[in-house]
Amino acid sequence: MFLIPFAGAIVSFLLFLSHWLETYQVRGKQNNKNRNPSYVSLSNLVKFNTNLLYDYSSALLFLIVSLVQFHMTAEFANSFSLFPYLFGFHIPLLLLIGPLCYLYFEKMSNGSIDKVPFFHLIPSILSIGFIILLRATNGNDIMNLGQSKFLGQSSEKWIFLLLGLGVVSIFFYTSQILFQFVKWRIQSKEDIKTSFPPFLRLIVYTTSITFLFLIAQIFYMEVFLLACSGLFLLLIYIFLQRTNRFEIIPNFETETSVARYKESRTKGIDIQHVIKRLDYLMNTEHLYTNEELTLQTLASRLDLDSHQLSEILNHNLGIGFRNYINEFRLETAAKLLKENPGMTIISIIYASGFNSKSAFHTLFQKKYGVTPQVYRKNFL
Repeated sequence: MFLIPFAGAIVSFLLFLSHWLETYQVRGKQNNKNRNPSYVSLSNLVKFNTNLLYDYSSALLFLIVSLVQFHMTAEFANSFSLFPYLFGFHIPLLLLIGPLCYLYFEKMSNGSIDKVPFFHLIPSILSIGFIILLRATNGNDIMNLGQSKFLGQSSEKWIFLLLGLGVVSIFFYTSQILFQFVKWRIQSKEDIKTSFPPFLRLIVYTTSITFLFLIAQIFYMEVFLLACSGLFLLLIYIFLQRTNRFEIIPNFETETSVARYKESRTKGIDIQHVIKRLDYLMNTEHLYTNEELTLQTLASRLDLDSHQLSEILNHNLGIGFRNYINEFRLETAAKLLKENPGMTIISIIYASGFNSKSAFHTLFQKKYGVTPQVYRKNFL
């Protein structure tokens, strides 16, 4: 029986490694691009840690799922008689699954964290202290949890209560995610038309598995094997989709990003959401490659007036529209020069969005200090 959670733990750990490596590479590129010698203040440190948790939420989620399943395996194999102090460590981890699911949803839907999310971690932190009070000091204590007492109740009952709270926490966070997604579906039916059905199926399936674990833990332990099998199949499906580079939920990031942005616009101009949406249009849809792109065209994609977008660019990003677009074009041209030695420079100019050879050469030499030809030779 313990082979199923053990296999699930291995698959979860592989997913953790995959997400961690991907996030590490993305953050490395962003850090190189946004290297800033400014001083480190307390607020910057808090923001850094918050963004770190936000970026690595998917990796941490799969790591925790893996550790919880390793705990299940050890419990089935009666290994805690040898390592009694490790008994119960899955409860604080279980209380982290819900918050991490929500953070991952925020990340994938191009959301932002304006407040420090550490209050979501409080139940998990408190449960660590509680587990220490209930901890077993030897293997015999684990076997006799039903006889040991704490505040008038057996330690076994307290363990069941904490496990129940962990499952309820997962239900709470997944229901918040589902509520948000359904609200977007009602408000803008066409915007999330593709991603809604597979997302709904995934949420229903995941919730069903969680419910089976709750039933198994509190009422009918025979259901536990079914719950473990269901979780294992879900992890295998995610792993295979990721290995083959298929989207689990097609167009999820694109559609939810649009829906989230439109929702924010109904409340007035949210500068941070505009900047995030602008960054998404540049880095994902590569609008700058359109040589006919104008301030008015870009503003219309953001549901803004041209003067509003111009003000945001100048006052919040400290750059004019033309320079903003040219920065993306120049970075793309430099990348093509390095990675495509067989591509002609004239082809690179037009592929980057420039419509003037002379303007490209002038701007490129100003930014990189050398001509495009010399720049390419340096990487050959």
